[in-house]
Amino acid sequence: MSKSFAYLDAINKEKWTASLDGGWRCGILTTNMSECINGVLKGARRLPVSALVEITLERTVHYFHVRAIKGQKMLQNNQLWTDFACKMFISWQQKAVEHTVTKYSHAQQSASVVTRRQGRHGMNTHVVKIANRECSCGKWNQFGIPCSHAQKVCGAYNISAASMVKDYYDVMAYNNTYSKHFEPVQSEDYWDDPNFQLVHDPTIRTVTRPGRNQTTRIHNEMDWRQTRARQEAQQQQGDSSVQENVP
Repeated sequence: MSKSFAYLDAINKEKWTASLDGGWRCGILTTNMSECINGVLKGARRLPVSALVEITLERTVHYFHVRAIKGQKMLQNNQLWTDFACKMFISWQQKAVEHTVTKYSHAQQSASVVTRRQGRHGMNTHVVKIANRECSCGKWNQFGIPCSHAQKVCGAYNISAASMVKDYYDVMAYNNTYSKHFEPVQSEDYWDDPNFQLVHDPTIRTVTRPGRNQTTRIHNEMDWRQTRARQEAQQQQGDSSVQENVP
């Protein structure tokens, strides 16, 4: 235990603790945000290294090109925020009408918000502190947009909820992000000669047995469920074939 603690304690705590990261991770404790890039590079798997580099560059260039055009259109339309921010803000603004707010501290601009009952859901109490820009639901911290509870409290204290939206949703910030350009890559014949020699070892990719290679990944409960479902399906198929053969 002491070695584990010493190992973690030696690492900068801003890198691995949610309480000391300065809010840069927006309260997100999973890797879903970083893994969303997998959707951009979908299909770029099990390819040669040169093909992986080429397809990664092409899709990144296309990704930036499409969003640069979109940013220019939003600027021409005098749009304040990105489409995502506008949609979320308006949706929560409409939802805030159904909430009930009770003000507690004018100095901290804090209040409690009770949501409307909708069937089995609703009647939840959330605590909002405008001075700290936080709500107990966690959505304000995660998305950087005042949630419906925060917007209700902003209205109670005569504060503009629009001024609380994070700057990175601004159309100018969006346009500046995707206005960068990439340099085209010329043919390999015009590349500079490297000062080293690449040696190919054909034994690295030698197939030792026919069929699909066995994975070394540690299986979890998801794999167990899939295996169990596959076995049950095979058993049902076997039972149905036996019943068909019965005279």
